[in-house]
Amino acid sequence: MMIQIGSIVKVLYPKYVCEARGIVEAPEDIPGRWIIRLVNNPLHDSEEPLFLSLSESEIEVIFL
Repeated sequence: MMIQIGSIVKVLYPKYVCEARGIVEAPEDIPGRWIIRLVNNPLHDSEEPLFLSLSESEIEVIFL
């Protein structure tokens, strides 16, 4: 599936957030990279949202 803003994705890499679900927030300035906001922050001591910059090979679209 094609990645687009608002898509729900599963993180494949890095390992510390592998299998986490996120929402595509914006494309990066670098082609093929996206800003992903994780639905649940895996760092349990933080209430802040976790944003990652991931390449298309590091995520899998599960819902457009």
